Amino acid sequence: MVRPRLWGLGGEPNARSARRYGAKTMLYDVLVVSNGGGGKRFTTERDASLSVGDTFAQDSELYRVLAIQTGHGPFDYVIEVEWLANVGPSDFEPA
Repeated sequence: MVRPRLWGLGGEPNARSARRYGAKTMLYDVLVVSNGGGGKRFTTERDASLSVGDTFAQDSELYRVLAIQTGHGPFDYVIEVEWLANVGPSDFEPA
């Protein structure tokens, strides 16, 4: 039986294997590239991976993922996002 390699080169976690086995929250380095937010950067953690076209809220603002790139340092991925709108608690539907 072949076991999945959970650690990559240089002792870094292998993000794909770790996700598959539910071992890790995804850490993203986020760069806002459009709609007046050009150059803004922040970090976000997600329990599920993001894909191009996904939307997510961060600090009462809504963003759409435009591109996903390989991560660096502690980040699993770097994502470029488009700012969509300011949102408040009433803008979200209850789960």
